[in-house]
Amino acid sequence: MFQAQRIETLKNILLEKKSVDVSTLTSALDVSDVTVRKYLDILEAEGFLKKMHGGAILAEAYDDQDNFDDEETILEFQAKEQIAELAITCIEDGDSIFLGPGTTCYLLSKKLGSYKNITVVTNNVNALEHIAPVVRTLYFIGGEIVCRDGLMYSYGQKAINQLEGIFVQKAFISVAGVDLFAGLTINDIRQVEIFHKVESISRQQIVLADHNKFNKIGLHHIMPIDKIKIYISNEKLDSEYKKYFYENDIKILTSYDI
Repeated sequence: MFQAQRIETLKNILLEKKSVDVSTLTSALDVSDVTVRKYLDILEAEGFLKKMHGGAILAEAYDDQDNFDDEETILEFQAKEQIAELAITCIEDGDSIFLGPGTTCYLLSKKLGSYKNITVVTNNVNALEHIAPVVRTLYFIGGEIVCRDGLMYSYGQKAINQLEGIFVQKAFISVAGVDLFAGLTINDIRQVEIFHKVESISRQQIVLADHNKFNKIGLHHIMPIDKIKIYISNEKLDSEYKKYFYENDIKILTSYDI
């Protein structure tokens, strides 16, 4: 395979995966780390990708993430992408869903194009541009708008009032911590009442939590773990959590299932 063919293959991999690490590329292209990094330099100079520690992110995907900076590693981005890929498999045409704030929910919003007959309720401002053109019905929950870590969402009493009389089959939420003792927790108090309301208007609560959230405790409790129906992460759970989830009929999806 010539250099031009390898670079074209690399581009196709990145277009599909949005992010990739060097070791994956060395295997796919059957070349050395040094050669892969040379190809990444070429494509970064062309504006096709953004090099990160240990790999690269498609430039379009990187630019979309206002809260990503050069200190966030490629592994963290991949974790969120993997979780979003798993989350999309939980949706069926005809579903009504709530999509919460946060980066992982935002990435999930970009994958909804394959579903033409779903209804989305959300307070995730950044996700609107990706949801509106593709879904059957979109309800944006208004209220006060806050920008946190580059992502915007609505909150407050007006937002809560607009959830009255609404029911969704599945609620996708991100959290700051998942802990057997503390349950599901977040750090932003402005989201607490929204999450409490969402719990009461959804049939299934689906938690999207990357490896950084596991066994962590945020400042504010939003619900016990046994209230959730599906737990999606990029890492396997330890035996204690597996046992608890099994006993409470909570389905586990990890990137090992992809």
